[in-house]
Amino acid sequence: MSTKIKRSIIISIIIIFIILIAISSFFIVKYFSDKNKISNIYETYSDDNIQNRIETQNVTTDEDLMLEIDGEKVVGVIKIDKIGYEGPIYEGTTLDTLAKGVGHLSNSPYFNGNVCLAAHNTSKFWAKLNTLENGDTITYTSFLGTKEYVVSNIKTIDETDWSDTENTEDNRITLITCVKGQKEKRLCVQALEKD
Repeated sequence: MSTKIKRSIIISIIIIFIILIAISSFFIVKYFSDKNKISNIYETYSDDNIQNRIETQNVTTDEDLMLEIDGEKVVGVIKIDKIGYEGPIYEGTTLDTLAKGVGHLSNSPYFNGNVCLAAHNTSKFWAKLNTLENGDTITYTSFLGTKEYVVSNIKTIDETDWSDTENTEDNRITLITCVKGQKEKRLCVQALEKD
């Protein structure tokens, strides 16, 4: 093998190595950035901090208590251990909002009643939501406190069926995502507040 070919191979290997390091660095920085974002939400929405903000700031609406991250109001964090998902919940369900994370349906309550959330069915968000089973737990932390829920109902609904998002007397959380390969269908997971 000529020296010129050897040199080309070595340069190619070095370039590939540099590209791999750059890609790995990007994902490592993104991972720690996301973890830091979630930690910040938990800290800000701790009971002590919320009470302090109510007492020291001019709070006239619920939205005055929300953080703003990535140009969006943040309702809180949802954690679903069974599927390994933990992420911020943004106010609203526009396409831009859902590209960033889980969205809170603006016509649903923030804490008591039927809290309704939606996210894309992708590996980044809720691709594994369909693996939940009755009895699995969901933890919801918002600017009004933290609740734990137990999955009680999993079903497929029509994309135009919003009856499961109506408010309820009991405290529950409703999670909605697309069904892969069925454009007109949605997966609906409901969980009741744990006693």
